[in-house]
Amino acid sequence: MIKVGKLAKYKTDDTVLVEIVSTYNKADIDPNCPESVAIIGMVKVVYISGSEQGKHRALSTRNFYHFWEVIND
Repeated sequence: MIKVGKLAKYKTDDTVLVEIVSTYNKADIDPNCPESVAIIGMVKVVYISGSEQGKHRALSTRNFYHFWEVIND
């Protein structure tokens, strides 16, 4: 489960860790049809180890679950 403050590790490289900073919903509006709106769940993380240490990144919840595994305390 995605909760703020939890750590997650990259599924293919255990040395890369991130901390979940926030979760939010993003509206995806089709420019050709303003009535068409999709709500996309997003996860904002900060890398705490690895080559991208200190960088922030936002991922869709779907991609987060595909590439990352939340570490249970």
